[in-house]
Amino acid sequence: MVDKRKHREYYAFPAVLEQDMDDRGVINVTFPDLENCFANGESVEEALTEGKEALENVLYWMERDGNSIPAPSDIRSLKCVGDQFASLIVADMGAARRSWENRSVSRTITLPSWMDEMARQRNINFSQELQNAIKKRLQTDQNPRTAHC
Repeated sequence: MVDKRKHREYYAFPAVLEQDMDDRGVINVTFPDLENCFANGESVEEALTEGKEALENVLYWMERDGNSIPAPSDIRSLKCVGDQFASLIVADMGAARRSWENRSVSRTITLPSWMDEMARQRNINFSQELQNAIKKRLQTDQNPRTAHC
């Protein structure tokens, strides 16, 4: 679980954008301060949107894994070459954390065939029934990670 008290709500990291003429003109986004954080898009707008999502995902997992997040470089210190240009991308970590923590996950369950048949005849929503049963067993109906938001 991410302890939100020791993490910032927003981060702003500089990104370098560059059009890749070898790849149908796709615009690549890299973050000089973060290894393995990159994105691309068909347009500048799409590249920036995808870059924001990539930045939020990488920062979320860094927080989750207990890794320290480096201080972002000053965008003015970036040295762009050729057609490259720099942009500042802001990560909304509150929204990113909520998104990750409230996402749905798929689970496989096993039921006796007679139970499956009767439930289907009665149009029972298996996912909803399982969620209700687990909430009852846990004695809660709220995500403890977001209950105080």
